[in-house]
Amino acid sequence: MPFYAKRIRKNAKLIDLPFLTKDLAIANQRSLLAKGTKAFAGVISSGTQPRADVLRVPRTEAERLALEDWLGEEPEESLVLEVRAVHHGVDHLAPRRNWLRVPWSYSRNAFRLVESVLSKPQPDGRRVQRLLINAGALMPLTAHLLERGIDPRRFGVRGISTTGFRLSPHWRARVQEAWGAPVFDNFSLSELPSAALECRACGFNHWLPPPVWPEVIDPVTHRPLKRGVGVLVVTTLWPFVQAMPLLRYWTGDLVELGPRCPETKEQGIRFRGRERQSLGLLVAAQDVVDALEAEPLVARHPHPVEQLGLVRSVDCGAVKYELSRVKRDVLVRVELKFDPKAYPGDADALGWRIAGALLKASPALRRLERARKGELVIDVVGPGTLTTPWTKW
Repeated sequence: MPFYAKRIRKNAKLIDLPFLTKDLAIANQRSLLAKGTKAFAGVISSGTQPRADVLRVPRTEAERLALEDWLGEEPEESLVLEVRAVHHGVDHLAPRRNWLRVPWSYSRNAFRLVESVLSKPQPDGRRVQRLLINAGALMPLTAHLLERGIDPRRFGVRGISTTGFRLSPHWRARVQEAWGAPVFDNFSLSELPSAALECRACGFNHWLPPPVWPEVIDPVTHRPLKRGVGVLVVTTLWPFVQAMPLLRYWTGDLVELGPRCPETKEQGIRFRGRERQSLGLLVAAQDVVDALEAEPLVARHPHPVEQLGLVRSVDCGAVKYELSRVKRDVLVRVELKFDPKAYPGDADALGWRIAGALLKASPALRRLERARKGELVIDVVGPGTLTTPWTKW
């Protein structure tokens, strides 16, 4: 790995190493590969910002075998269906035992394939009992089934785990009611072999195997935090990652450190949003989405399945808003489905609800207002005002 050979001093500790950002990893991905790594076969991480290139992370058979040896014999478990988005690449490794895998794309065939697997018993007579799916696919899949008069409860799914971004409370409640099954919001990144599973005991996420070494870093001082909100930095570990180790990888995701869990005795994390889409530690992008998705009169960007006519009556696209700092004030501009000048009372009431939700979610924002060093301003605008693409799937 020539990249690290040039940058790591002898006897250096992990905390002394520089951060590895995604842009730096993309620019140096050839020199990040271990010697002898064969042609690329793994996952692709493009992030949420347009780039000239993508980060390609190999997955090898040796890594899979190392995980199997570490875990030992898997117990007999319920059958899991993993719906895997193909826009992050196709993993060539075989799935684990009791694991089915189907590809996901924004197409009618993808909807049919998932419905078919859930509807019928497998050759051994078992049916799928757990669903692992990207949150960006779960929302339109649920909407598509309901529009066609299909009750998802009839599939008998006992639990749903998500990957990708976190579901808002609005969509989480909607999905749980439609499927009649609890939803567990996992935190995952395509670059990493591990996910962090939501804990019943503390409500935060704890890392699943294979192990990684996480840090939460203050975005300004770059010092490790023991509590509060910071940027997640992750180091992958050998032998579970051999082809492309990532040391102190700056994920660009803001996470909140939870209290010590009464069950695991460890601190969990909770995703708060992308660093570049948030306003420092004042307003997290996820908090804005959580507040706006509960409001039916907030405008949405068209979701690909809506543009293709696969979902017609349910809004599952990203909410339209812009977040900025104007002098001392925090400005949230929100596009509505109606002209606020025509219905000023409704627009004002909606603005107050949004402001209340954001102040409740952000202690830093409340401190700003109490100290009179700035205020939160909600600016509601009419249809067609905000055209900036805002994608989260």
